[in-house]
Amino acid sequence: MKSWRTWVAGLATVLLASCGGGGDGGTPIVGQPPTTTPTATDLVLVLSESTILNTGTTTVDATVTAIDKNNNVVPNVTVTIKVNASSNATVTVSDTKTGSDGRLVGKIGVGSDRTLRTITVTAESGTLSPKTATLQVVDGSTGGAPKAADLALTLSAPLLPNSGTQTVKATVVAVDANRNTVRNIPVTLAVNANATIGVAGTVTDDEGKLTGDIAIGDDKSNRVITVTATSGTLTRTAVLQVTGAQIKSTLLPPVLGIGQAGKVQYRLTDVSGNPIPNKTITLQGPGAVQNTGISNANGDFEYSYTAPTTAGDALIQATAVGVVNQATLVVLAGTGVVPPVTTLVQSASVSANPSVVAINTGSTSNQSTIRALFLAANNAPVKNIRVRFDLDGDKQSIGGTFTAGTTTVYSDANGVASTSYVPGSRSSPTDGVTVRACWDYSDFDVGACPHSTSATLTVVSDSLSVTVGTNNLIGIDDSRLKYVARYVVQVVDSSGLAAADVQVSASVDLLQYLKGEWFLTIDRWVQRVTTACDNEDLNRNGVSEVFSNGVAEDANDSLNNPTGRPALEPRKADVAISFEGSSKTNTNGIVVLRIEYPQNVGSWDVYNLVVSASGIAGTEGRANYKGTLPVAAADVNKIDAEPPFRYSPYGTEVSPTEQRSEPGSTRPPAVICLNRN
Repeated sequence: MKSWRTWVAGLATVLLASCGGGGDGGTPIVGQPPTTTPTATDLVLVLSESTILNTGTTTVDATVTAIDKNNNVVPNVTVTIKVNASSNATVTVSDTKTGSDGRLVGKIGVGSDRTLRTITVTAESGTLSPKTATLQVVDGSTGGAPKAADLALTLSAPLLPNSGTQTVKATVVAVDANRNTVRNIPVTLAVNANATIGVAGTVTDDEGKLTGDIAIGDDKSNRVITVTATSGTLTRTAVLQVTGAQIKSTLLPPVLGIGQAGKVQYRLTDVSGNPIPNKTITLQGPGAVQNTGISNANGDFEYSYTAPTTAGDALIQATAVGVVNQATLVVLAGTGVVPPVTTLVQSASVSANPSVVAINTGSTSNQSTIRALFLAANNAPVKNIRVRFDLDGDKQSIGGTFTAGTTTVYSDANGVASTSYVPGSRSSPTDGVTVRACWDYSDFDVGACPHSTSATLTVVSDSLSVTVGTNNLIGIDDSRLKYVARYVVQVVDSSGLAAADVQVSASVDLLQYLKGEWFLTIDRWVQRVTTACDNEDLNRNGVSEVFSNGVAEDANDSLNNPTGRPALEPRKADVAISFEGSSKTNTNGIVVLRIEYPQNVGSWDVYNLVVSASGIAGTEGRANYKGTLPVAAADVNKIDAEPPFRYSPYGTEVSPTEQRSEPGSTRPPAVICLNRN
């Protein structure tokens, strides 16, 4: 036992000796870690509130926490909390170092400055990355609710087509007295005139914006929608024009004797050619006789009347869906006749639109408009050419009727004589129906055909459907001078299956040109349109004309002012359309179109893209896409450079306007601008 105790005591002595005796100043006992001081590697800055009242009686806590690489808090770290000098704010701290919890708290006040502004709070410590946070000064008189000093309201387009599928975006931006955008501002967006708006929230977002998508609702009438943005006592308004409604009329017949009975067939359509049903039509017939009617499910209404007791031209006017249509009836006295035409016809043609039409079973809703055009030298229209329409013997026995029957139709002041072909219940081969216009300078007997011109069409029993759309992406051509927009045309049969190898045709019409310029706002360029002007080429024949009633198409006298300027505006060459690849649909029923236009005309032309599909085993089908020439978002958002479309190529000043029509036209009167500045 004694030997064992001696061995233990000896071992203890050795251990103590090797450990330095265990006294002060010796090395630590084996197995215990060395003592170290934690080091801060980062700062965290948190504000107790995101806003502060401008009353001067409240403060906001700015808490700074020092942490190490393991996210442990670090005490006793020297930290500075400060505010930007331009904010005129104050900061009060009780210490200069973090406490045992690794935190240092500063009190932020507005000082003596009562303006609404942004305070930037910064926390710093040695070589560590500084941290910042922003504090918004808000109006204390509103109980703490944020308040804007001003609102800006813009619309993505000045026009809204009445197809019912398109929308226009309204954007409200709230700013303070320094024109800085302000978030969390309560804003109300509202529209009138039976329109609807889908608003993305009730307060402005982090960029100070609130948006809403405006749609026409269930009203396809042409009209003006007022958009109103309200925030507190602030109110801003903008106007949006709904367009696209049309009234098409056909006089049956266009020439009557005194006191004879006649009728006018009306059809109401939207921008895509779809019928507008259940709308009131107000009519003023011969002798100022008033009447009203309601369009049926096909948008049709037939008006019956009696010719007046006085020979001459009688005006029949129809008003509906915000549009006025005027048709002129020729009334003959007694046995008098319209004098023979003495002007030589140089060009006679007839067209069918659409060129493929579905059969009718129990109705007459499927129709093709047949239009004969007669021109003399210098492209001058020829009036009072006698025309009868027939099927040229109907070699395929397809049948069908013309709304004018065998009645003689007289060409109007534009050289146009028209009727509608109504198919029966039989379909035809492709181009299996021949429509013939028999004509002469004077009256001729039924069955005779002194001169003729013809066109073909197809009657089908299984309709195809065609649609056109886009992804709204804008490209730039290889020259870097033009914008490129692409559209997809999709064709399906009546069961919805893709229709392959269908020929697609396309055209583009410039409906309006806009005047104005783009202005730089806080963060982007915004367009301001001063005047919207309809196309001066009223009959779209590419010739500047003075009509028989003295109406001139070149209303603004732009021809060669300055030298080289064309007479008719907008310029047809502003937009070029082409196919990318084949003009026939692929196995997915698709073709791709593209339009190209100089960048400087972007946003200044309103266009209408019309596509039709025809050919194998199906109807043509028609669809359209109407819009304003789009521009690249990058150019709109580039605030350090003017966009290429900064100024309208058609002028920037407000222009006086007047309504003009080509004589005898069934189109609505065009709003024509009278100056070129």
